[in-house]
Amino acid sequence: MKKLQGAAIYVGGFIGPFTGQALAVVLPEFAATFGITVSQAALTMSAYLFPFATMMLISGRLVRGIQPHKVVFAAYAVTLPMALLLLVTPAWWLFLICFAIIGIANAFTTPVFQVMLREITPPESLGSALGTYAAMQSLGMLSAPLVSGLSTLVSWRLTFLVTAATAAFILLVRVPVVPAPNASLQQVTGRVQWWPVSINMATSFAVGIGIIGLGFLASLYAEDRFGLEPVGRGLVIMCGGAAAFLAARPIGVMADKYGVRIILIAGGVLGGVSLLVLPVAPWVWALALIWAVTVMAGQGLQATVNLAVLRGSGGSSLLSTVQAFRFFGTAAAPVVFLPIYTGIGAAAFWVAAAGLLVVAVLQGLNPGTRV
Repeated sequence: MKKLQGAAIYVGGFIGPFTGQALAVVLPEFAATFGITVSQAALTMSAYLFPFATMMLISGRLVRGIQPHKVVFAAYAVTLPMALLLLVTPAWWLFLICFAIIGIANAFTTPVFQVMLREITPPESLGSALGTYAAMQSLGMLSAPLVSGLSTLVSWRLTFLVTAATAAFILLVRVPVVPAPNASLQQVTGRVQWWPVSINMATSFAVGIGIIGLGFLASLYAEDRFGLEPVGRGLVIMCGGAAAFLAARPIGVMADKYGVRIILIAGGVLGGVSLLVLPVAPWVWALALIWAVTVMAGQGLQATVNLAVLRGSGGSSLLSTVQAFRFFGTAAAPVVFLPIYTGIGAAAFWVAAAGLLVVAVLQGLNPGTRV
């Protein structure tokens, strides 16, 4: 049972990104179901992510005096019935409400799972553990477009059976019991350095709006450029999650060994360069490969930012706030980039590339990550 409870932490890391990306490659089919436009369908993703990100700003502080396993149980007790409602709701407005509630519940579990990992992992191996957690998040991103693409052969709604089943699993096996964050012996005390924290917030936002949140845009581009159907689009986007899944743990090991600064700089440069060349990919397989490198860089950036925050002063309570900016970025991506893409086409990816390259410069100047 202890092994299953440890596994439940990583399963929890999987389901958040899976649910958030479940609609990314089926926006046209989703729009047709409810009789809305594709632009409105894209806003549905924001209905999940904006409440999620907003609550992430304060969730770490709200639960710092509560044992994490109680927080996780309450969150998934809410998630399970909401996921089941997504399978049958006939109205778009009701879908939006249920989707937003799941996002709010997930805002409490995402930082709590990582705090739990800090409690049960030796400090010298924390980067590796967080890398594994990031790999499971990547698996969620990997499988969501594939599962949703395949589900359109019957109904895109079947995708949310995975959300419901995962929530039921975590409720059944529970998670390990660890001290509340404010009672932890591993909490780093001292004065918070707000300049480094601000740079990490900016990095999280850039990852969200410029990489993770662009899955829908990469899917639309694959359809416009190569005429791919939902399954084909899902396979292209899946390549990003696959690359991040395979690379996340090795990136965490490198962060333990070489320090976070070099990983953050390299991730920003690699992500920016990949987005620069994405619009000129001449073949589908090249597009899939470039997207894979892009998402790998983004997930490596986020996992390393999380490590830097947890090792700093006030890490437990600050982690949710810093991570919130990633999800604000992901939520803003459809709103910001769909009009840009409509106006200038694939050059929209170059706008995101510029943001990632700025992040690399900022992390190079970040006094909080210097070795």
